Amino acid sequence: MSQIIKRLHRFFIFSTICYLLLTPLITFLEATQEKIFILPIKGVIDLGLSGFVKRVVKEAKKENVSLVIVEIDTFGGRLDAVGEIVKSLEELKPIPTKAFISAEAWSAGALISLACEEIYMSPGSSIGSAEPRAIGMGVEEEVKDEKTISALRAKFKATAEANKHNPKLAEAFVDKDVELKFVSIENKNYILTSEEIEEKRKELGEEKIKVIKTITEKGKLLNLTAEEAKELGLAKEIVSNRKSLLTLLNLEKEEIFEPKPTWSENLVRFLTHPIVSSLLLTLGFLGIIFEIKIPGWGLAGTLGVISLALFFWGHYLVGLANWTEILLFTLAVILIFLEIFVIPGFGIAGISGGILLLVSIFLALIKHPLHTPKIELLQAFQVVVYSFFATLVIILLSINLFPKTGLWRKIILQERETQEGGYTTIDLTQENLIGKIGKTITPLRPTGKADFSGKIFDVIAEGEFVEKDKEIEVVSVEGNRIIVKLKEDA
Repeated sequence: MSQIIKRLHRFFIFSTICYLLLTPLITFLEATQEKIFILPIKGVIDLGLSGFVKRVVKEAKKENVSLVIVEIDTFGGRLDAVGEIVKSLEELKPIPTKAFISAEAWSAGALISLACEEIYMSPGSSIGSAEPRAIGMGVEEEVKDEKTISALRAKFKATAEANKHNPKLAEAFVDKDVELKFVSIENKNYILTSEEIEEKRKELGEEKIKVIKTITEKGKLLNLTAEEAKELGLAKEIVSNRKSLLTLLNLEKEEIFEPKPTWSENLVRFLTHPIVSSLLLTLGFLGIIFEIKIPGWGLAGTLGVISLALFFWGHYLVGLANWTEILLFTLAVILIFLEIFVIPGFGIAGISGGILLLVSIFLALIKHPLHTPKIELLQAFQVVVYSFFATLVIILLSINLFPKTGLWRKIILQERETQEGGYTTIDLTQENLIGKIGKTITPLRPTGKADFSGKIFDVIAEGEFVEKDKEIEVVSVEGNRIIVKLKEDA
């Protein structure tokens, strides 16, 4: 027994010594091994993507990575979203960042590229075309607001200067009024504006200024291919793919991490996509309109509320909607419910609810109502208008086409009231019908026919549908509308 204890004691001492000796070595090896983060910027740039970038930046700083490679393939997106992405990349410093443009880096993608310290491009890729445009439902409109263009131009210039890229190229990405030429002065190449060239000619003489080529003419937006970007010094090198870039940087043997968006981040990006947002609004508007036209509460209203709830939930998670918009939306729904269930007709409650609903939706599409560029306000306005337009088109089509379908014939009474059938016009104001008990002679879905003491009337069921041959009671008479409900003991 003592021999076993001695052996265990020796083994314990040996293990402790090995641990004390190997731990610093392992720590040193881990510290010397570089960690590379690959940050994908792909598809439409929205606030869902900016949230993903923020998370990756926090992870990169926590893991003490040695380099972040930003892979870019995008046609652009929201100005507020790209502003947050650029801010996150700035917070990465002193961790170096390199942009790899695998396809397109247009509009907001160009600004993200300029926010990196070095730019690499693949063959056939391009960068530029950053003029602000309002995009909605597949329609693009040029924004000519000088204030917006000037602010965006200044942002591009400042970002380029901060990362030692040519600021003139950055400005030409945004502003059509910038004209640039590639010139040679005393065997050195420069990128100059037309005004700067004239000043140099006056200073040095005509013969010392040689214009190699025009980079961009006035009135045209600058967009550079990979070869042009390298020639002008914007792109450091052209590489075929990520593997080639890692080989060029001598990083092919380093530890590579590529964070992926979580399912919740993907869901939020899906819900806040401009087309999906418009679709959710259209379904919400249709559901509420159909529910107002049909007494009671049914499938249309439920789908409408669910669609609008998904719209607000997605925009709340990305920071667009806050409790103000949600409270306005809730109050709007309550007012609409009161109009449907409590107050007959469509009056002040319904109109107020509709107005509050529109206001809450509009505010949920913009992040800072008092400090939002006109382009973002225009885009939010377009989403609401296009959704209303789509709702109107669907309603008009349903009025003209749906009554001809077999489904309509099954759910809506098709009989016609004729004098031959014993129907006559009666002034309901002369009939004391309130409280009378009758019997349905057709199903009430919610409209139908009922017999009261041998007289046939058109009636509307209050609440749920009523089957044929059921006893009903008149609740109220509003003009020619007779509102009935199922007799309690029927």
